[in-house]
Amino acid sequence: MKEYYLPFDCDIETYEKRLSGRDFWDDVGHEWSRRKIEEKLVILGGFVKKRGDLKRVIERYVENRDEIYRSRIHWVIFEYIWRLVMIDEPISMNRTLADRIKCLDNDELLRLLSEELEKQVISTCTVKHNPIKPSVVEVVSCWIVSKENKFDDTILDKIEREHWRANPDESITHYWNKAKRWEHKYCFF
Repeated sequence: MKEYYLPFDCDIETYEKRLSGRDFWDDVGHEWSRRKIEEKLVILGGFVKKRGDLKRVIERYVENRDEIYRSRIHWVIFEYIWRLVMIDEPISMNRTLADRIKCLDNDELLRLLSEELEKQVISTCTVKHNPIKPSVVEVVSCWIVSKENKFDDTILDKIEREHWRANPDESITHYWNKAKRWEHKYCFF
């Protein structure tokens, strides 16, 4: 079973185009199951590490798409973030963290995803043994989603503080109620 993946090997424009499909942003479409979530995170991480802009990818994805296709984007972004920061821990184990993430606006949500991808998706090496010639060993470059850097909320905290500085008149009640909008299936993008 494959435990590592590689990001796309192409220029940033082609990369952006390849990321702007339903297989990355629509978790109810049949395209979603073509790749494991870890592979998607590595591919997205490779894009971010090339200084790609996820907001442009989303804008490209939503262009000329009906709301039904755009309505899952925020949920997919949340799933990516949750997988990066909490690995396999269920949401019910940390509802406060989930609500904090859900209070972010679209740009803040994409920023959190980008910064967590930058931190958690890492390049590493693996050793492949040749089954025919056991003495032949090949070192292969690969990328993984780190399971060692458990979430410490530093990035989220920084984004929240910047939000409060930019919106000093926003009440805490209004801010926390933003998490409730996720209970309804609104289209955020």
